Amino acid sequence: MSIPIAFIICTEPGRLEGQSLMLAESIRKFCGELKNTPIYSFHPRVGEPILKQTQQAFEALQVSHQQIPINREFHEYYLANKPLVCAYAEQNVDAEILVFLDSDKCFFSEPKEFLLPVDCNVRMRPEYGQGIGSTGLQDSQEWYWQKLYEVLGVKREVFVDTPIGNKRIRAYWNSGLVAVRRSAGIFTTWKENFEKVMRLDITPPQGIYFVEQSVLSVTLCALEENVEHLPPNYSYPLPLHNRLSKGLQIKHWDDIISIHYFNLFFYNDWHEQIKRLKKFNINSDKYQWLCEEVVRFNMPRVSVWHRYLLGIRRMEQKLKSFKLNINFSGWIESRVKF
Repeated sequence: MSIPIAFIICTEPGRLEGQSLMLAESIRKFCGELKNTPIYSFHPRVGEPILKQTQQAFEALQVSHQQIPINREFHEYYLANKPLVCAYAEQNVDAEILVFLDSDKCFFSEPKEFLLPVDCNVRMRPEYGQGIGSTGLQDSQEWYWQKLYEVLGVKREVFVDTPIGNKRIRAYWNSGLVAVRRSAGIFTTWKENFEKVMRLDITPPQGIYFVEQSVLSVTLCALEENVEHLPPNYSYPLPLHNRLSKGLQIKHWDDIISIHYFNLFFYNDWHEQIKRLKKFNINSDKYQWLCEEVVRFNMPRVSVWHRYLLGIRRMEQKLKSFKLNINFSGWIESRVKF
């Protein structure tokens, strides 16, 4: 007999271990009637296993963890883990609803919207900003989407509005939190389409990084699924708070269902970064719990210089399109200890 719902995560050695543990802790503590939902963790590449202490912590949290070599063909592209693991779970985890979660998430209230109504097969959030997305025919990135539409057989155009800047772009959803009805076969089709696109070497203008996310978006369009959007307090992009459209900004920690924190806790100044969020009240026991967990799992490991370096590299990459080859980041890297 199938269970109503299951959570799916990826955990590999290193920083993902602490992130996955904090995610699991938050589910068990704050998710109300869903706090005992089964959590399946997968390590989908060949290599060293996760630490013994992480495995023991998973056992205490009743997280089922397996290292299975699902990602062999695209071993060097770690984001390939997502569609490959999701498809494996869809074929092997006997649950009516599967919810894939990136490890850099944390819950603070019961996610009732994960329980999909009978007429809905998928719920998720739009991608936060335009990124590699296209506003339409006049966009410089349109060729990439048209190629995906052609290869994957999209017949109907769908657009979404981005939380940052309220831009209308071709349907582009965030793949870090996806709730699907298992019987719809969405994850398996995502995997098949991802493999097809990778083998054809179709990549976004900025490089390979968002192939899996854009392919999921185009897959949903090709399947003509009616994608329902989770409310803005799901997977709330905490570091992007100040950039969100005013109507989507959350004012108090206790109004959040879950956060998406990206690399925020990777840097030593994470607490100061949170204090810079405008008109955001962090006076909450839930926020205090988060602070204690971040410290307990030893998440901050890198100087803020690393963040500045990444910003400089992004600028250098843009300048290359103007045939300006500047390597200021290399000079910094040779002189600063991270």
